[in-house]
Amino acid sequence: MTDPLLPGDPTTLGSVRLLGRLGAGGMGRVYLGRTTGGRLVAVKTVHAHLAAEPHFRERFRREAAAARAVTGAHTAAVLDADPASEVPWLATAYLPGVTLRRAVAAAGPLGVTVVRSLGAALAEALTSIHGAGLVHRDLKPSNVLVTAEGPRVIDFGIARALGDHGMTEAGDIIGTPGFIAPEQITGSSPVTVAADVFALGAVLAFAATGRNPFGDGTVAILLYRAVHEEPDLDNVPPELRGLVAGCLDKEPGQRPSVGEVLERTADPEAPLWWREEPLRSLVRGEDRAGGDHGDGEDPPPEDTAVVPTKRVTAATATRPAAPRPERAPGSGPGPDPGPGPDPGPGPDPDLAFERAKRMRRRGQLARRGVLVAGATTLTGLLGVAVVRGWGKPTSGSPTTGHGAQLTLKKGSATPGALRWSLTADPDGIDALLLSGNTLLLQGRLTVTTGYVRACAVSDGAGRWELESTEGTPTAWGVADGTLVAPDVGLPVVAVGSGRKRAEADPIRSSRPVWVTVADGASISAYEEETDAKELMAVDLATGAKRWERELGGTQPPAVLGRTMLLAATLGWRMEGVDAASGRTIWTYEGLKDGSGQTLAATALPDAGNFAVLTTEGKLHVIRARGGEHVAVAAGAYAVTAGATAIGAAGGTGLLATAGELHGFDPVSAKRRWSRSRPTLGVETSWPRRTGGLRGPVSAGGVVLHWSKADTLEAVDLASGEARWTRRLTGIAKVPPVVAGDTVYAASGDTCTALRLADGAPRRAWSLPDIIDGLAADASGWYGRIGTSEVRAYNGVTD
Repeated sequence: MTDPLLPGDPTTLGSVRLLGRLGAGGMGRVYLGRTTGGRLVAVKTVHAHLAAEPHFRERFRREAAAARAVTGAHTAAVLDADPASEVPWLATAYLPGVTLRRAVAAAGPLGVTVVRSLGAALAEALTSIHGAGLVHRDLKPSNVLVTAEGPRVIDFGIARALGDHGMTEAGDIIGTPGFIAPEQITGSSPVTVAADVFALGAVLAFAATGRNPFGDGTVAILLYRAVHEEPDLDNVPPELRGLVAGCLDKEPGQRPSVGEVLERTADPEAPLWWREEPLRSLVRGEDRAGGDHGDGEDPPPEDTAVVPTKRVTAATATRPAAPRPERAPGSGPGPDPGPGPDPGPGPDPDLAFERAKRMRRRGQLARRGVLVAGATTLTGLLGVAVVRGWGKPTSGSPTTGHGAQLTLKKGSATPGALRWSLTADPDGIDALLLSGNTLLLQGRLTVTTGYVRACAVSDGAGRWELESTEGTPTAWGVADGTLVAPDVGLPVVAVGSGRKRAEADPIRSSRPVWVTVADGASISAYEEETDAKELMAVDLATGAKRWERELGGTQPPAVLGRTMLLAATLGWRMEGVDAASGRTIWTYEGLKDGSGQTLAATALPDAGNFAVLTTEGKLHVIRARGGEHVAVAAGAYAVTAGATAIGAAGGTGLLATAGELHGFDPVSAKRRWSRSRPTLGVETSWPRRTGGLRGPVSAGGVVLHWSKADTLEAVDLASGEARWTRRLTGIAKVPPVVAGDTVYAASGDTCTALRLADGAPRRAWSLPDIIDGLAADASGWYGRIGTSEVRAYNGVTD
């Protein structure tokens, strides 16, 4: 989809005329706008494909309405919103100024008096937000603006209502590493206002030292530190250390309330520190330039970091910040290179677009980010994205191809030993996929191009390599000896030889909305500029186009045999489509009574049925052959869009929600069992299959899932009882993998081999950094370490 705002072609949303783009994030764009009455506003819009998702608009409406009730003096007021618009949008007061992160980067850490004053302002802002029934969940330095009128908290419009503890994308966490409370990470208790107090303590520690209290590192390292290690408060002045330490207590109940923080920081004679140098000039300069306005901006070039050198006090006295010693991964915070400035574009739309184009031409877009936010919440408006860690390569004999320089290092054939490793220089391995005796790696070359490399699992030797489009694949997979990866520009490739059986469609300028495989064909849905989706089927054996048809907005389909179940995104109509011809063979109208819209669907192969879950939590079972209604579950499930998946294993239907796991009958739809013990989340427990839909990890009559961030559980498919539970070291980031009678589970920087029958540990391997990708076969397991290295280890026997 193209940007709706083009120079010379002004756009209006409601009564707001858009003047220029302030920035963009992974889920939406932020514009500078002017109301009919002449007031400047920041307008946040949502990408069309997110707006088309079930349940999104209702959540948008609820959260926008709640955010409009926030009226505190230290917040950015939400002025208007239109969830029903073709492009849903929300407008907040435009506040020229700089983020706290940029202010500290440019001027140095704040003094004790200033930090106290800041704490009081943030406590007042949180009081207003909590009073409206919201928890911010992402308070951080870049969500605090320093303006000519004082500090303001922004982006509380993405906050969750109190009591709404559903997650976003399955297993994802709203927030930013280093500022997320432990309970947000582990799910050990509901996320309440105490989580905002934890973030407040981290913000104050940053303001006082110029460093994050949990240091820097990959996302998993920061999450581990927040849960298991104490913050580094050595450089926090003694006058503030007790307050900050109290806010950062691991137990929510032990933290001070927002009111108590306000009592300990309030000072009626506090200076107007934002009006004193050097902040005064910094804020006034941004007022003229157009302002920061938080994380919605395009990221700056990588070479713009500024190391703080002085401390700002009310009297502008200076004191150098003490250097921080480097610490090993997992042992605590490491050295901080200093945050970089956030160069916000001015209000002139032509200048804003020219600046963005120059940055992209140079290929210097920064590889920074914050924790992923689900597509079904307003969090996306913040530009929240996936955080990925960057490791360091090892030595060896370099081999180069179309991709990054890969260094292969041979190992040993001894059971349990390192068989081989591949490192990338520069970092550039974003995904791995195992298919028979071939391991496929995908990575990036430039801002717009990438590569796919096939390696032999036996020794890591390269078999073939192809150039692709840049971007981590989310739907790639292997079917019938063919790599199906149109999401990275390789639709039909023979895994054995790397021969392309079909080129990417040259008229397609974007990645497909979804991909599936049915009846020997790769079927992709592309979103056109009209917001319609066009389906195209390509034969896997020949690469020839089978058929093409237009279809309204749909979700990824469930597939059984040669029948695809396609569900309209915003309606009640479902179709059974023949994968061989693209023809509609039946229509199901069982949701016509208003019982909800399709949220998720799966095939139930043992019963020959489809299961459809609605946004109201109703479970429908439909005959795959003719589309006849079979059954509807009497009791509704508690579901959350983006945090729910449905699948089947061992003759049992499975439903995973944000905090529960259920088994149901594939014919009657009746609930067989429910796990009262929570599940960590779909993303952490259910891997993506070919086409991108998630499925459960099942073998030996059990389904495996992470019940907690460090606890793996094997649940009996027939009874729902736990056969075994195993607590491991570190925080789980990827689903477990089963190979034969062995379960491989990666948690933090450790991979543990467990016996499938009883969960008994067989061996554990400690790696140099966090394991971000995992695969296994009869010969052993394969782990991706950040984006820098892939290692192959031999398996072990009892």
